[in-house]
Amino acid sequence: MLPPAGTREAILESARELFIERGYDATSLRVIAEKVGTTKAAVYYHFPAKEHLLLEITRPMLDDLADLVAQYRQTGNGPEDASDVLEAYLDLFLSHLSVLGVLARDPATYSHPDIGMRARKLVEAVQQHLCGPEPTPEHVTRAACAVGVVHAIATLPPDVARTQRGVVLAAAVAALTPPTTER
Repeated sequence: MLPPAGTREAILESARELFIERGYDATSLRVIAEKVGTTKAAVYYHFPAKEHLLLEITRPMLDDLADLVAQYRQTGNGPEDASDVLEAYLDLFLSHLSVLGVLARDPATYSHPDIGMRARKLVEAVQQHLCGPEPTPEHVTRAACAVGVVHAIATLPPDVARTQRGVVLAAAVAALTPPTTER
């Protein structure tokens, strides 16, 4: 007998909420099942292991990030479109704040090989794009700082992160911009 069609989605949503509230490591499949109002066996039917829930929860964000990287690889632009890249990167992160919160607050999630490695490679691709084809050490440093500014939104309360989008974007763009020297 097949379970109801919405059970999988309910399990996934409950797991997302619990991972945000308690952390990935501190959330058991039993607790997820209780929140859904089903059995642990039903959770196992849809997700054979807790890490499958984590993979499913992070997949949309990582897929969106991969699409962004592919888009900028196609255009071939570099530092001249940096503010547009940072804006798209920031907006992507803002649209996935709950997932970022899970990754930022629970190191075990980011160290998962299918999540952490993929995320690191995609972030490196964004940084490389911001640096341009022949970056100097200063370009590399500035790109890393700009990306770090965007990543900092994961540490802010979601309402603050959303309302301070302009501040975050300006700080990220400023990190890329060399200071002008006046004499």
